[in-house]
Amino acid sequence: MKSFYKLIVSMVLILSMLVGMTAFCAYAESEEGTYLYVGQDEIGSYGFRRAVQRALDEAHEYATADHPYTVTAAEGSYNLDSVLRVYSNTTLFLTNVTLKRSGAGAGNMLRVGSEDGVNSGVTGYVYENIRVIGGTFDGNFGENTIIKAFHTKNFTMEDVTVKNEKEGHMTEFAGVDGLTVRGCTFSDQRLTPGNYGYEAIQIDVLHPFHITNGRCEDLPVTNVLIENCYFENMPRAVGSHTAVHNRPHNYITIRNNTFKDMSSIAVQGMNWTNVDISRNVIENAPRGITVYSEPGGCTYLSGKLAQKGGTQSHASDSYQTPPKSNIKIYYNILKNIGSTADAYSWYSSQGIAVLGEKLDERSPVDSGDESGGLPAGDYYIDGASIHDNYIDVRGNGVRVEDARNVSVADNEIICSKNTVVGGEEYHGIKFRDNVSASAVSYNYIRNAETNGIHLDGGGGGKVNKVCFNRIEKSGKYGIGIYDMSLDKIEDNDILNTVNTGLFLADSRSDSLKWNRIRNCSKSGIWITSSSPGNSVIGSNTTVGCKENDSFGRNSADSHYSSGASLTDYYIPWDTKGKVGAEMGVGAIFHIVPDVRPTNALASFTFTSSNEDVAAVDASGMVYGVGEGRATITVKSNNGVTKKYVVTVKGSGGVKHLESTPAAPVLIRGDADGNGAVESIDVTLIRRRIAYIAVTYPDVTLMHGDVDEDGALTVIDVSNIQRYLSKLQTNVAIGGSY
Repeated sequence: MKSFYKLIVSMVLILSMLVGMTAFCAYAESEEGTYLYVGQDEIGSYGFRRAVQRALDEAHEYATADHPYTVTAAEGSYNLDSVLRVYSNTTLFLTNVTLKRSGAGAGNMLRVGSEDGVNSGVTGYVYENIRVIGGTFDGNFGENTIIKAFHTKNFTMEDVTVKNEKEGHMTEFAGVDGLTVRGCTFSDQRLTPGNYGYEAIQIDVLHPFHITNGRCEDLPVTNVLIENCYFENMPRAVGSHTAVHNRPHNYITIRNNTFKDMSSIAVQGMNWTNVDISRNVIENAPRGITVYSEPGGCTYLSGKLAQKGGTQSHASDSYQTPPKSNIKIYYNILKNIGSTADAYSWYSSQGIAVLGEKLDERSPVDSGDESGGLPAGDYYIDGASIHDNYIDVRGNGVRVEDARNVSVADNEIICSKNTVVGGEEYHGIKFRDNVSASAVSYNYIRNAETNGIHLDGGGGGKVNKVCFNRIEKSGKYGIGIYDMSLDKIEDNDILNTVNTGLFLADSRSDSLKWNRIRNCSKSGIWITSSSPGNSVIGSNTTVGCKENDSFGRNSADSHYSSGASLTDYYIPWDTKGKVGAEMGVGAIFHIVPDVRPTNALASFTFTSSNEDVAAVDASGMVYGVGEGRATITVKSNNGVTKKYVVTVKGSGGVKHLESTPAAPVLIRGDADGNGAVESIDVTLIRRRIAYIAVTYPDVTLMHGDVDEDGALTVIDVSNIQRYLSKLQTNVAIGGSY
């Protein structure tokens, strides 16, 4: 693929000469492609839609992967009375163009490809290499999806604004391999309950009930990147409400986005695998993030889609063991979740949820959209990591059902009582229905409506470690465990529960020790007589509980009824010797002190030497704010102090170190972060502008934004090239900052 950077540079130079021409459509050729400029004269003579479509039709006829076309429209505001159609190897450049949907039809505004029938037309990922750069699509509250793409490979939207939609999706994608939505804004989507156009970005299925004028096929959406976008005032921002049996949507990354004022949910996935949801901010929503397996309803059999479309089936219609899901949800900040009810259906209120489903019999077929008919079987989710999230919720903080190989760690969950979505018990962390997990550890949970941590195996669940959690002010139990097998329940701090601190019913724990429980209204620890014998139960501390000696069948003699004075502690992760961390901007991690002696009842304060680099809250959650170095100080109530040095650089994750990290040296123009400005940095930025994969993570590319306008552009390339050529620049390329 040719470098799109060169295309843009050539286009800018050529169009600067063409804008003043009176020709209806200005042409320019280069070895990199063809540029068509649709000017004001042609738009005035033919109308915007007809004038631009003429250029897009020419691109449709002549554009190739080696010789792409770029169609640019003159700046201005225009009415769009019919759909624009874009085809392969075409870039539609609409910077400073506003389109407002008008006319009686009020149909789609932009669509990839031609009209097909349910069982006629293209199959597979046919339309390739399509980009929409800039522009505002004002749907004018028409009742059709604004932008649609299906049967497509490599579709990109960047810096596009989509607004004012009613009763439909804002954008809809089905059968797309390579979907990038970057730096876009979505706002103001209205949906009457009973309609189906929930999502601003809908990841859909090729069935005529959902995708009209497209051929029916079991083609998944795969290789999705949605980043740096803004969503406001809509039902659901990103997600699915359909799936295909044994044919998951795959490799989905949703990162660095802001979601505000949802009336249903920010992110909802159905049958997604290899999922990365990170560094998003969600404010004001009934639910935050939920990923389902294959629900009995809303899921289509591959064979049925193939039969309807006259296409090939790519998956079995029988039950098969679920594939590895590999779902990662981390570094997200969720605020004010669950203060309103979902406007479209009854859902439990929750911050983050991963939900499998077991069908005891074949699911019924929906008479409306023909989904359903899944065979009986256990549609569990295999592999999910939920870590380092901040969740402010009225409801369940984290909910996991029917899942395997799960980890829930290092989250901060602040709960409030739910007064609008009742009818169930809400918990800080809730497991149900045969969940297996490696760890529920290092979480801070406050004010859970019922239990801080609620683990209900339904007779088959297993958790390896429930350790180093701090739980305050639960409405019932600090930790409540039912029908579960556990290896370790150790080093948890539980304070001020309305009922018992740690409760086990019909459960087994191989090691229950070193837990510190204080000021509970009833027992410190209670183990029912129906729980099997446990191998190690001892050295737990209960202080200030109404019934300090209530350890069920176990003697209180092996436990502590008073706390010792704290003499030492370390900050535990994989090893005791870790004294610092490297982290990216936007990354989060949780400091949880491990106290010595184990029955010391300590409280801690956390401070940062530089909150512009790394901020820390009252529970020990550390946030990477800006590049640089800061020291986090942890001090106990009796004066024992530890320091943890943090270096923040780029946008990577968190790495805990056994030695103090050095302060980062940030070189302006050093895109690959190797400490020098070189020609490779120019190449990396060009490739990033062209949306071509680079061998380095996105992390260090921010150092290529030398003019600090918040984006990588040809201006940055020009400045670095001038520096390498020893020419004067307006910014201090090569200097540290």
